Amino acid sequence: MLGFLAIFWTSFLIGFSGALVPGPVLTVTIKEAGRRGARAGPLVTLGHGIAEIGITVALILGVSAFLTDPRVKTVVAIVGGLFLIAMGINMLYRVRSLGEVIAEETGKEISSDRTPILLGMSATLSNPYWFGWWGSIGATMLVASSSLGHMGIVAFVTGHVLSDFVWYTIVSCLVSLGLSYSRGLWYKITFGVCGGFLVVVGILFIRYAAGIGS
Repeated sequence: MLGFLAIFWTSFLIGFSGALVPGPVLTVTIKEAGRRGARAGPLVTLGHGIAEIGITVALILGVSAFLTDPRVKTVVAIVGGLFLIAMGINMLYRVRSLGEVIAEETGKEISSDRTPILLGMSATLSNPYWFGWWGSIGATMLVASSSLGHMGIVAFVTGHVLSDFVWYTIVSCLVSLGLSYSRGLWYKITFGVCGGFLVVVGILFIRYAAGIGS
């Protein structure tokens, strides 16, 4: 049970850190919340979550034969750890310029002739960064969670999707009320803390890789 909860909360916090970073899904959520209100967040997250589950299944089918190979686990854990550290450092570096990044992202034009669910899916699948994340950090989490079998993978996916649901729902609620989700010092502090968390977890992943073969 302890291992299950550790995977769940690690996945949740890593996913939450990623959700905080301005990107296509966040842009769609803000735009749709302005048109449809607070329900836009959960609906966009549903589309995003369908894509997340799809790529998880694809990864499991593609790497299942290698999940027990210590060499594969080591390489994946090191690559994922390095990506987490790089992502965390990048978040820490961008804290001071968050306002400019958010304005740039939300100023982008998006097609609104589709439902929020389809917009969530298309915004996810059209983002090259998303595929890079799953090919590195996501694959690392999948390898680590597979040590607990199917329940470990369920904990990983549940925590990851729930983090998106929580954050995008908060954003859509605030936008529907005419409030700014990024206004104030709290957002920058949360953003910075999450960046530091990613660096720590990245180091732990590399330590995990070092202990696989021993």
